Amino acid sequence: MLDDAGPDPVVQMYHVYKRYGSQDALHDINLIVSKNDFLFIAGPSGAGKTSLLRLIFMGEEVSRGQILINGINLQRVRRTKLPLLRRNIGVVFQDFRLINSYTVYENIALVIEAAGRQRRYIQKKVRQVLRMVGLEDRIYTFPPKLSGGEQQRVALARAAVGDPLILLADEPTGNLDTDCADMVFDLLKQLHLRGSTIIVATHDRRLFEKAQGRIVLLNNGRIEGEIRS
Repeated sequence: MLDDAGPDPVVQMYHVYKRYGSQDALHDINLIVSKNDFLFIAGPSGAGKTSLLRLIFMGEEVSRGQILINGINLQRVRRTKLPLLRRNIGVVFQDFRLINSYTVYENIALVIEAAGRQRRYIQKKVRQVLRMVGLEDRIYTFPPKLSGGEQQRVALARAAVGDPLILLADEPTGNLDTDCADMVFDLLKQLHLRGSTIIVATHDRRLFEKAQGRIVLLNNGRIEGEIRS
């Protein structure tokens, strides 16, 4: 929320609406996320959490309002420039979205290959993030051979490999058992300590009840309040 903004905002949303047909998925959203925040967007299914993350990631355009990412107004940026801006944002999806015909290495390397990095750097960086998530021994495995928890850890490694300013996680533990969910959350905390701003959309109360961060309550497309845990 605007009144709780800290220094160095990396996400600023002013009177943002997102409409699909005649239905508002998001209604008059005002939100500021500061650098190195750990923010939860909490709410039931259908509250608008995924729509909010997609607007931050530039996966969709706002219907009304203004969004600034690291000081850049998205409504004033040419569409051709958006892929470059997206390199500052890592995204973790509930359904992993790994390419099954690519190895773990290839899935992760794609992110920094797009940035034109040299092969030696890519190899070093991929191994580094896989070591962080405890999956270096799976580097040449194909996703269908991995468990759900392992696939989500690969997805986290892929999101983190570009050292993003912002990391978005959409229901990252939704398809995982308790032990795997705890492991994924611990990895998010590690990434936060490394300097990323983390925004997690979830309806899993276990996550934000044990976390220390901001919790924005979203329901029916509206922000209903904020809690600091």
